Amino acid sequence: MKIFASIAVILLGVGLSACHNPSSTVMAKTHVYTLKQKCPALMEMKVGESLVFNASENPSTGYQWQLAQPLKIFKTEETFLQKDAENGAVGEGGIKTFQFTAEKPGQDLIELVHVRSWESSKQPDQRWQCRIRVS
Repeated sequence: MKIFASIAVILLGVGLSACHNPSSTVMAKTHVYTLKQKCPALMEMKVGESLVFNASENPSTGYQWQLAQPLKIFKTEETFLQKDAENGAVGEGGIKTFQFTAEKPGQDLIELVHVRSWESSKQPDQRWQCRIRVS
C-alpha cells in the first residue's frame, strides 16, 4: 500500500508540473522614473509594459500633478500615498504615482505638469515628459 501511495504521489507531482509552463507566464517590464530622472529622447516599449512615475505632492497647497493632455495608447492609473502625519500635523504631503500601461502600438507623449487647477494661464511649477514608441 505504501508503494502504491508513493507512486501515486510521484505521478501526481509529475502531472501537475507538466501543467506549469514557465514560458506561458510573461513578465511585463516596468520602467520607473522620478522627477529627478529624465526619460530618453524616444523610449521604446512593448504592448503590456508599464511606465511608473513617482513625485512628491502636497494637495493642501493646491498644487497637484496631472496629465497635460489625454493619452491615446496608454491606460493610466493614478494613486496618492499620504505620509504619516507626525503629532497630528495637518496638510502633510505624500507621493503621487502614475502608472501608464501600453495597450496598443503607436507613439505618444506623456507630459505631466505640477499646477494649480484654477490657474490655467500660469506656466506649470514643474514639468516631466517622455516620448514613447510602443511596438
